[in-house]
Amino acid sequence: MIFNSYDFIVFIVVVFVLYWFVFKNSAKYQNILLLISSLFFYCWADWRFLGILVFNILFNFYLAKKIDKVNKEKTKQLVLWFGIIVNIGILGYYKYFNFFYESIQSIIDPNASFTALSILIPLGISFYTFQTLAYIIDVYYEDIAPYNNLFVFSTYMTYFPKLLSGPIEKAQYLIPQLITKRPFDYYIIVDGLRQILWGLFAKIVIAENCAIIVNPIFENYNIHSGSTLFVVGFFYMIQLYADFSGYSNMAIGVSKLLGIKLSRNFATPFFSLNIGDFWRKWHMSLTSWMLNYIFTPLSFILRSYQKLGLIISVVFTFLIVGLWHGANWTYVVFGLIHGLYFIPVIYSGSMNISSAIVDENKWLPSIFSIFKMAILFMQVMLVAIFFRAESISMAINYLKGIFSASLLQIPYAVLNGRNILIVLLIVVFLGLEWINRGKAHDLEISNYPKIIRWVLYIFIFLLLLFAGQSTDAFIYFQF
Repeated sequence: MIFNSYDFIVFIVVVFVLYWFVFKNSAKYQNILLLISSLFFYCWADWRFLGILVFNILFNFYLAKKIDKVNKEKTKQLVLWFGIIVNIGILGYYKYFNFFYESIQSIIDPNASFTALSILIPLGISFYTFQTLAYIIDVYYEDIAPYNNLFVFSTYMTYFPKLLSGPIEKAQYLIPQLITKRPFDYYIIVDGLRQILWGLFAKIVIAENCAIIVNPIFENYNIHSGSTLFVVGFFYMIQLYADFSGYSNMAIGVSKLLGIKLSRNFATPFFSLNIGDFWRKWHMSLTSWMLNYIFTPLSFILRSYQKLGLIISVVFTFLIVGLWHGANWTYVVFGLIHGLYFIPVIYSGSMNISSAIVDENKWLPSIFSIFKMAILFMQVMLVAIFFRAESISMAINYLKGIFSASLLQIPYAVLNGRNILIVLLIVVFLGLEWINRGKAHDLEISNYPKIIRWVLYIFIFLLLLFAGQSTDAFIYFQF
């Protein structure tokens, strides 16, 4: 059951009616509904992995209480590390066993054949594992006290809008919202519907139309010109962003329908001026997690090495970012290159400089901003080839194809009326993001005149109707 399906529409309508009209006077009963609905939602996706999710919840709930009760610091550390090893061990087995086993075997005997074990990856395991790791670490450092209510903790862990692909929410942000009564707020619900509409537009109209262009070219990249490969690289970068930001906007919007706020996951990253600012606006919940639990402690350990220590910390953190995405060396290279991108930013002292709102109060970006945004887009687009490729050799050959003499040819393979229309829709998509770049989300248009709002709603709705039902799962469901 994915957000962009008729099944989910029926599901959320039923939940909404029960939540606000049957159980509206009790946060407890609303939470019971949320827990049952979330378990149903997860089982609908794949019931076989429910046991792993339940184990994760029970194990970390009681482990956090044990960490809190232990008085001796050394014992407390041992309990924490036991929890970290178990959590990462489960994630590692299901997601990385074949990858590491094959890699080690190829080092020992390059000529040996390898038969992969048939291990299915539990849905959402990367997301909910990082949530529980953050929880037990925060309890250890006494940033939060362990929660005593298993039912509320279970609701937090399984909360269906964020369960499969985030955002990665910290317990101290979400649980306080669960233990208090949520008032029915018409304006928040309308804003949630608006954000869902924008997410559907990003996924169905932008991402899936880009996929129609991208997939056949990537499957036969070796027969196409460099110019075609370059243009398709652009479409893939837009597809990746529209797909995941679309999911995130829908998740946040659905949660608003229930009176619960989730963290923003994307903040117009293509309008960043350097790589540091890009990652502050791209997959923000993952970036925040990596900053808090990988980069900060590592940079503290290496602080005596000054900028070299900072570079090592950043590169290592992005290696973990890459590996988090999947069991393939392409993801490791993806993370490594992004980490290396930070080196000139670190040496220039601009890593922490944020362009929260580029060219604020201006209708159009300056020439300088356009140049920097274009260079940054090129950087992340070229690295995204590794993200999309099935192997490192495929990614390298694809990049070689781009930087060949045929780069100057006209890309006839993708030059047609339909694709030009998609480019125009992408311009509309990014244009609305630019106009609303300083707001909470990209279709936050509550202060617009009513006629303009409804023209936009009808325009997007008609595009969705024209596009038809989407059946493609979100890209990040595989992570």
